[in-house]
Amino acid sequence: MQTSHFTIYNASAGSGKTYTLVKEYLKILFSSNNSEQFKRILAITFTNKAVAEMKSRIIETLKIFSDTAILENPDSMFETICSELQIGPQSLHQKSKKLLNTIIHNYAAFDISTIDGFTHKLIRTFAYDLKLPLNFEVELDQDALLNEAVDSLISKAGTDTALTKVLVDFAIEKADDDKSYDMSFDFNKIAKLLVNENDIPFIESLKDKALDDFKVLKRLLKSDIKKAESTIGKKARTVLKCIEDNSLEFSDFSRSTLPNHFKKASELNIDGLYNNKLEENISERKGIYTGKLEASKASIIENLLPEIETIFHQIKHAVFHLKFLKGFYKNITPLSVLSAINKELSFLKEDQNKMLISEFNAIISKEIRNQPTPFIYERIGEKFNHYFIDEFQDTSVMQWENLIPLLGNSLSTETGRTMLVGDAKQAIYRWRGGKAEQFIGLFNKENPFYIKKRVENLPSNFRSFKEIVHFNNGFFKFLATQVFNNPDYKTLYDNANQIITKDDAGYVELSFLDIEKDDDRDDIFSGNVLKTIQKCLENGFKLEDICVLIRKKKEGVAVANYLSQNHIPIISSETLLIHNSPEAVFINDLLALLIQPKNNELKIKVLNFLATLFNIDDKHAFFSNHIKLP
Repeated sequence: MQTSHFTIYNASAGSGKTYTLVKEYLKILFSSNNSEQFKRILAITFTNKAVAEMKSRIIETLKIFSDTAILENPDSMFETICSELQIGPQSLHQKSKKLLNTIIHNYAAFDISTIDGFTHKLIRTFAYDLKLPLNFEVELDQDALLNEAVDSLISKAGTDTALTKVLVDFAIEKADDDKSYDMSFDFNKIAKLLVNENDIPFIESLKDKALDDFKVLKRLLKSDIKKAESTIGKKARTVLKCIEDNSLEFSDFSRSTLPNHFKKASELNIDGLYNNKLEENISERKGIYTGKLEASKASIIENLLPEIETIFHQIKHAVFHLKFLKGFYKNITPLSVLSAINKELSFLKEDQNKMLISEFNAIISKEIRNQPTPFIYERIGEKFNHYFIDEFQDTSVMQWENLIPLLGNSLSTETGRTMLVGDAKQAIYRWRGGKAEQFIGLFNKENPFYIKKRVENLPSNFRSFKEIVHFNNGFFKFLATQVFNNPDYKTLYDNANQIITKDDAGYVELSFLDIEKDDDRDDIFSGNVLKTIQKCLENGFKLEDICVLIRKKKEGVAVANYLSQNHIPIISSETLLIHNSPEAVFINDLLALLIQPKNNELKIKVLNFLATLFNIDDKHAFFSNHIKLP
C-alpha cells in the first residue's frame, strides 16, 4: 500500500503513541535489506527519560520478536507488522534476531536523542565556523551561571559610577512601590529572560546599548510624559470651562458623571477613569442629564455634546498613551539592569569557556540553518533519511524552523520519511517558545514541504478507565461549545472524543471549596486531600495507588507537610531533599549553636524540634525555661 512519506499523528493521552512510534520505527528496519538501516533514522523527543523509554521499548520488542515463543503466541505488534509489511512470521523473527544483534553491537549509532542533544551535536560540528572554542563546556545549570552574573554585577556597585546610579535608581523605585529592598532576588528573576527563547530576539536588540543610552531614553520619556499630562489637563479644562461658560452646574448632569469625569482628568486622576458607561451614554445621547432638567439647559447640553464627544475621545487616547509611557518609563531601569547582567554573563561565559544550552537553537537559526543541507550532513558525518519527532506540540518555533531544511532534504528523496507525533491539548512549554498553534496548523492546512501529508488520528484510549474517558470526552465537548471562540481551538476539542477500550468503571469527582480568606486556603485544601485519601483507603486502595497533583510547588509543600503531620507517609521531590528533613535541619542547627552559643534564634530552632519530638504542649513555657541555659 502506497502511503505518504510525511505523516502527522494526532495522539491524545493514552492513545498508544509510543506503540505507534515503535511500530513505525521497526517497520522501516524490517522493510530494508540493510541491517544497519537504524543508522539512517533520527528519533527526537524532549526528555532524557523519554529517550530511554523509547530505546528500551525498541530493544525489548526486538528481544520478544527474537524469541521463538513469538511464533506460537504472537502479540499484537508482531501481527500488525507482519500484516502491514506482508512479511511472514518466520522471516520477521529471523530479521529481528539479526537487527537486535547489530544494534547492540553498534549502540552508539542507535540515534534516539533529545532535541537539545541533536542541536548540541550540530554546534560542536560547526564550532570552528562559529568561532567558538572547540572544547567549550555546556552549562546545564543555567540558574547557577545567571546567579553568578548577578553577584558579579552587584559587586561592582560603588566602583562603576554609571552602574551604581542605575542600581540606586532601581532600589529607590522598589522602595516607592513598597517592595522588598532585596535587589538580588529581582535581578535573578529578571536574568531568566536572558535564557528564554521567546525573549532572546528582543534581548539581542539591547546587546549594543550602553547605560548612557538608557539614560537618554529615560530623559526623552520623561519629556513625553509631561507633554501627555499637559495635553490631558488642557483638554479637560476646556470642557469644564465650556460647561461653566454656558451657566451649567455639575448637578445638571446625571450624578454629575460627565463633569466629574473631566474634573478627574484635569487633575490627572486617571485610575479607573473609564470604568463606567459614560462613553456609551455620550455616543447614544442618553442618560447625560437629569430628566427634570429645564428644557433650555437640556438644549444647551445637547448642542455641546458633539464637541464634548470629540474631546472625550482625544483625552481617552492621550490617557492610554500616558499609561503606556509611564509603563515604559517604569521598565527602563530594569531593562538597563538586564542589559548590564547580559554583559556580565557574556564575560563569565568567555572566561569559563561555557555555553548555555538555551543558546543552541538561536545559534543554529542564525548561523547554520542557511547552509546547504548536504554541507551540514557532510560536517555531521552522517546522513539521516528518516525523522521521527515526538511531542511535537512542545517544539518551539525556532526549533521547527531549524529542522525544516533537514526534513525537507530527506523528503525530497524517494526513501526519506518524516513522522510527527503530538497533541496540541498537551502543550505545556509556551514559556520557552513552544507553540501549540504550530501543530494545529500542520494538522489542518499548513505544509512546509512539497509532498502531500497524511494526517492520522489515534482515536482509542488504552490507558484510562471508562468513566475517566467519558468525563474527558464530555469536558472537551463543553470547552469546544462554551469556552473557545477561536475556530481552530473549537475544532481541536470538538474532535477530541476518544473511544473507550477498558471495561473497568473508574471514578471522577470534582469538589469545589468555599474559601473566604486566602490565608486559610492551604489548610482547607490539605484537609480535604486528607479526607479523600482516607476515603480511598477505606475503599481498599493502598497508599501506593494514590497520587496527589498540585499546580504550584508551594502548594505541594503545604499538602506534604499536612499529610506528614497526620501520619500519612509520602514521597515527593521536596521530601527527598535533605534540607526538608527535620532531623537533618536539627543537626545542622545544633552544630551551628556549638559555634554560636549565644544565638537565641538557633536556640529556639533547636528547642522547637525537641518540643515537637517530645510532644510538649506548652512550647512557650518550654522555651522560657531552657533558652537561658548555657
